Amino acid sequence: MALIPAAGGGCGDSSTPSPSIRSPRPTNSDVEWDSFDPQAYVRHNYAVLRADDREILRRTRDFFAETTLSDACCVDVGSGANLYPALSLLPIARTLDLCEWSASNVRWLSTQIASYDELWDPYWQVCAEHPAYSAVTDPRGRLAQVGRVLRASVFDLPRRAWDAGTMFFVACSISADQAEAEHAIGSFLHALRPGSPFVVAVMLGSRGYHVGERLFPAVALQRAEVVASIATSAYDLDVHEVRPRTPLRDGYLSMLLATGRSRG
Repeated sequence: MALIPAAGGGCGDSSTPSPSIRSPRPTNSDVEWDSFDPQAYVRHNYAVLRADDREILRRTRDFFAETTLSDACCVDVGSGANLYPALSLLPIARTLDLCEWSASNVRWLSTQIASYDELWDPYWQVCAEHPAYSAVTDPRGRLAQVGRVLRASVFDLPRRAWDAGTMFFVACSISADQAEAEHAIGSFLHALRPGSPFVVAVMLGSRGYHVGERLFPAVALQRAEVVASIATSAYDLDVHEVRPRTPLRDGYLSMLLATGRSRG
């Protein structure tokens, strides 16, 4: 999820300009993202498949399956140390770019692309409950075949480069500045071609999060402002709020999942 301005990737050549933003709150460029510990993050967040992640993954799976898209150029923006958004794109992907800035996360993702850890098997099993996904009999091999990791920034993505995309827990977790969160959402949606299906997930009311001993910034987004930001560049928008019975951590209210199609 660490995304500092850098060269873009994907299937296009043009890119969005990096934002020029000044804020008294910690911004994305203030953070030492290379200190992010992906192993600690995975242990805390994904070692056990939680009910809220199961619901998010199930809804994402069903959305992409219903698009009947295939042979698509796909992207997961701000992958961080979370592999399940990429897994949700496997059945429709001809290529799958995982865009990430943190050097430590890039290294972790590269090992997972080659052959992902067994802890992700329950996440794929949720996907495989749908026939469109169970048809992928070797998800590890498929990810190794179509996936690649790009050290790239959400603020510098190429325009109209991909056919489908995901961005999970990025806009809320890369800065304490709401303007940067909104810019990240817009940049992601503009990186998709017109009509491209997408899924965005954010934490609402987040006030920061620990990875190991380090505290990373977040912005306390509200549902209405997230929906408004997405709707500016999307249509056929559907929004679902997930309120966990047992919170993942202190300092957030709920999770918001939005599906739709980009205006490009």
